Amino acid sequence: MTRLVNVFLRGAADGLSLLSPVGDPAYRRARPTLALDDETTTDIGIDGFRLHRSAVRLAEFAKAGNVAFVPAAGFPGQSRSHFEAQALLESATGPDGSRVADGAGWLGRLLAERAGSTVQCFRGVAVGSVSLPPSMRGSADALSAPALAALRLGAIRPAKNLRGTYKVVDSPLSPDIGSLTAAWSVSAGSPAASVAGTAAAQAVLDRLDGAPIELGDTAAFGEGEEASLFASASALLDADLGTEVVQVDLGGWDTHNEQGVTDGKFAELVGALDTGLGALLDRHSGRDGGLVVTVMTEFGRRVQENASGGTDHGRGGLALVLGDGVAGGLRGTWPGLDDLDDGDVRAVNDLRVLQAEVAAEVFGITTPVPDGAAPLGLFAA
Repeated sequence: MTRLVNVFLRGAADGLSLLSPVGDPAYRRARPTLALDDETTTDIGIDGFRLHRSAVRLAEFAKAGNVAFVPAAGFPGQSRSHFEAQALLESATGPDGSRVADGAGWLGRLLAERAGSTVQCFRGVAVGSVSLPPSMRGSADALSAPALAALRLGAIRPAKNLRGTYKVVDSPLSPDIGSLTAAWSVSAGSPAASVAGTAAAQAVLDRLDGAPIELGDTAAFGEGEEASLFASASALLDADLGTEVVQVDLGGWDTHNEQGVTDGKFAELVGALDTGLGALLDRHSGRDGGLVVTVMTEFGRRVQENASGGTDHGRGGLALVLGDGVAGGLRGTWPGLDDLDDGDVRAVNDLRVLQAEVAAEVFGITTPVPDGAAPLGLFAA
């Protein structure tokens, strides 16, 4: 079974700085201080584009043909509001492109379509999120954990005097299943939601049986919060809990101020993302049916840099698909920077098509795409 890791870059990542259109003269005119060039990027064999030099592992995978880059990515009606754009992108859509009435997310809907007769709560796990993200709603087989402590596994903490490594600190709380059931008064007359919730909680405790997930060697994932989240995702995939989908939420990508070029905030974010992705693919690609990783963000940044050394909310962004079976290179079309959408890259490559192609490849489920949306061809035939 192929597993899926969906990495959501919350805050709207600047795709023009991650995969820079260095061959477009309009790029440097719009960004006199933030534009990257041949010295600050890596050639990955895509004509007119080069990759930010902090993305060392991504460059390796791209050269091997294992990364699909989708520029100018978005969807019709895209808002510059973080909340609205995230909600729209993460929702499941109907044949006409509208959100489904039940409020399910695109990943939750896929999990629900293949659900069994009993709760299997570890099929979908979101790490780095306090509440279940919209993309995973609609399935009883999904959990959210801001840290593994939320699963009563203990917190991931940096190990003393061992920079870049982590340990699990046991949690003092481990509810008894019988007490939990009694406290929630599950009976034939209980609301369906409480019965499902109790069943899910019991399933967590049953499957874990008080034992923490073994993280193994975490040094390869880097340092800091991003490293702990990628290490958690990797551990969940290794834990034999039936996990099919993991979502990793990474914040901090709203770079209005002092974005930087080869150093500074954006370079640090790219470096942490790159290290985490590299370690994840090293450990799981080609194993147990393979791994597909999607990287998306709610919208891109404006083409013109601002007066604060950063970039503001835009529309067309950048999405990535990595891993087993991926058809690498630039996918979709690139509209260029001469014909903008009110100062933004035009969102000509529909992210709902990306979601549909991933659903077909990973889950074997056909999902509708809006009329007229062009295929991206993200996977090898």
